[in-house]
Amino acid sequence: MDKEPMAPPKTIDPRDLNTPDSFVARDPQMVRLTGKHPFNAEAPLKLLEKGGYITPNHLHFVRNHGPVPQISWEDHRIKLTGLVNTPTTLTMNDITSMPPTTVPVTLVCAGNRRKEQNMVKQSIGFGWGAAGASTACWTGVYLRDVINQFGGGLKPDAMHICFEGVDNTSKGGYGTSVAASRVMSSDYDILLAYKMNGEFLPPDHGYPIRVVIPGCIGGRSVKWLGRIEASENVSTNPFHDHDNKVFPTQVQSAEQATDEGWWPRPTYTLYDLNINSVISTPDHGDLIRLDNLQDIYVARGYAYTGSGRRIIRVEVSLDSGKTWLLAQMNQPTAASVAARYGELRGPEYYKASRNWGWTLWEISIEVADLVRAEEMVVRAWDDAQNTQPENITWNLMGMMNNCWFRVKLCFVRNPSLAIYCEHPTLAGPEPGGWMDVKPNQDVVPSNSSALSIRADLPAYTMAEVELHSTEQDLWIVVHNLVYDCTPFLHDHPGGASSILITGGTDTTEEFDAIHSSKAQDMLQKYLIGRLEDSAASSEKGSTAPSSVATTVIDDHFLNPKQWRKMTLSKKKSLSPTIRLFVFTFDSRQTFGLPIGQHCYLKLPRKDGSVIIRAYTPSACGAGSVEFIIKIYDTGVFTPLLDAHVNIGDSVEVKGPLGEFEYLTNSRYAIMNRPPRIIDEIGMIAGGTGITPMWQVLDAMRYDARPPRVSLIYCARHREDLVLCEELLELQRQLGPDILQLRYASKTACTKHMCYSTNTL
Repeated sequence: MDKEPMAPPKTIDPRDLNTPDSFVARDPQMVRLTGKHPFNAEAPLKLLEKGGYITPNHLHFVRNHGPVPQISWEDHRIKLTGLVNTPTTLTMNDITSMPPTTVPVTLVCAGNRRKEQNMVKQSIGFGWGAAGASTACWTGVYLRDVINQFGGGLKPDAMHICFEGVDNTSKGGYGTSVAASRVMSSDYDILLAYKMNGEFLPPDHGYPIRVVIPGCIGGRSVKWLGRIEASENVSTNPFHDHDNKVFPTQVQSAEQATDEGWWPRPTYTLYDLNINSVISTPDHGDLIRLDNLQDIYVARGYAYTGSGRRIIRVEVSLDSGKTWLLAQMNQPTAASVAARYGELRGPEYYKASRNWGWTLWEISIEVADLVRAEEMVVRAWDDAQNTQPENITWNLMGMMNNCWFRVKLCFVRNPSLAIYCEHPTLAGPEPGGWMDVKPNQDVVPSNSSALSIRADLPAYTMAEVELHSTEQDLWIVVHNLVYDCTPFLHDHPGGASSILITGGTDTTEEFDAIHSSKAQDMLQKYLIGRLEDSAASSEKGSTAPSSVATTVIDDHFLNPKQWRKMTLSKKKSLSPTIRLFVFTFDSRQTFGLPIGQHCYLKLPRKDGSVIIRAYTPSACGAGSVEFIIKIYDTGVFTPLLDAHVNIGDSVEVKGPLGEFEYLTNSRYAIMNRPPRIIDEIGMIAGGTGITPMWQVLDAMRYDARPPRVSLIYCARHREDLVLCEELLELQRQLGPDILQLRYASKTACTKHMCYSTNTL
């Protein structure tokens, strides 16, 4: 029997067991957007809808920038400082001594629906779906009352109220600020909350106390609150200046934003929410049966806006916006919603004017009308006559996306005729949605043109292709077409070796997994023929099986022409974003990787495609190999590796790959050329990019005549300088005259390390 979707979790999700959050119970149904840790998640959109007007705590979206702090109610303190008349330190009992109020508030991450923007062009944020919004009844006290009662009010020159949490992110505690006028106004209801839907705050939502700022983006509502400071200036916390911004579209990269000084400009800092709406029914993948065209289908969703404005109408279109149908809206009063968990205090006129919650909507449509529609579209209006734009406007951080939400409708037989519903995207690294263009769709302009090309080309058998696998004569097969890549071999950005290992094979799978549509277009220049009997050839995969079942054991595990399976045996967090992965294989084999080279790792996606990336192991031995890998929030491969590959699972590997090889005793070779001697090596590495250098350095400990090496090792934060202890130990063994080490980090290193806090 399936788990009851509204039942709160009582056990620890296995994915959290080896993380700093191993004490936090979480619903395993939540969609993890950034791998296992830190925890950033949203509910499946259908579950969010089932939760109703008030989102159950375990389905409320979560945005964490680091580990969840473990805090006791009795020991926690909140500093009230800065431009208040009486600076003081508060306990939780001080807070709860004041009369409580309960306010229903919809919190929304500024990145809600970001993945749609990422389908247009990758932003610098990870892929929030359409469930980065949730509503809860928050119980606490008004911040203005705390400042007046315990701080004696604000001094005249106080312009901003700054907040900081006690969480330990890579940049320190998360912090931000809002205008003092907003904090002290009874129009805005800024709370210090200690309960959520009648329960003390869950750890993920800020236990024991957090700020809740209605009508604002969620990034202003600081969790695990430890400091309140009244100031003349906005917060100097790095999260305030370098997050939650919407820049003009001409700002195309973080480097440009830094170089041109965009980050600190207050004009682009986000506070109030914009207007938005989403369709939750039909869900992605739903089938609307066509048994009776007179049947009534009920579509549903949510809408919200900011600054305490009220949604006044929600409209649905079945003809791409030419005409609109009016939806019914569910807008209970704030007082009636709060009554489930407490009391919204204040006079009646005050209670009637609280519009901090979302609007749930639904509309009844005859199935016959859906048959004629290619898509279902929604938009909302608020009482300032704000509405949503028709199309996406991309911005660097991928924030505040509020274009019309479109669900595509198409006919399928499954097994009878039905309408298949497709949302624009699926949350996180999950592929799918009508905006998610599959790589192989870009290979050939159309089926008809591909067929005409194949008909005019000479045909080759796979056996003939396999004869062309050398540096002087190299052919590959992609989508049953044959290409002579010899002229491009040494111009390839990834090096000649990355093509050589595919020589004489069908490399469709690897090519689609690694290359962009631009590379697909470039490939056509080298087209020389078609594969004979293409119907019998696999459209994906290589001529070699992905794993080899044989009683003959090779000395080396790696094979440049075949994918081999290895098993994950250990996973360890080295920092909030860096993981150690240890894989095992037959203990009678060595890994077979030349010193200084790397290999491909391959992961399957649910849509049947694969993702392939090259990595350099940090250690190899008989029967095992170790990788140190940084998990990128906005990546595709690393979040999948971190979140979906568990102990005992297999990952496919192929190699070796690379042009440089260290041959020991100061000798090296490039692309199998004659060895050369080198006396000195200069190395610069950043973060996990140390692994290729570490291979060479680790081999030097066995050299009778090692070269002199100078290594500059950089990372933004000290914890990202992995292998530091190993490097220091190697320096002690080789001597500082042989191995010179210097570190560059924004945060201080240990006294044993020669370091700089400058930017390299």
